[in-house]
Amino acid sequence: MSLLHWLATGFLLPGDLVIRKLDISLEEDGGILRSFVNMCFWGIIVGLFALGVY
Repeated sequence: MSLLHWLATGFLLPGDLVIRKLDISLEEDGGILRSFVNMCFWGIIVGLFALGVY
């Protein structure tokens, strides 16, 4: 597995876990829920890091 594939898999993991937990396929969702979850998750992480809290 290449480094780029590993990074992409890790970046999309929070959203993938949520849609699996809700038993929704990516085709049914269109990636909207997964994208929203990823944006919120990584936004909080980056925000905390930028504020020096993390």
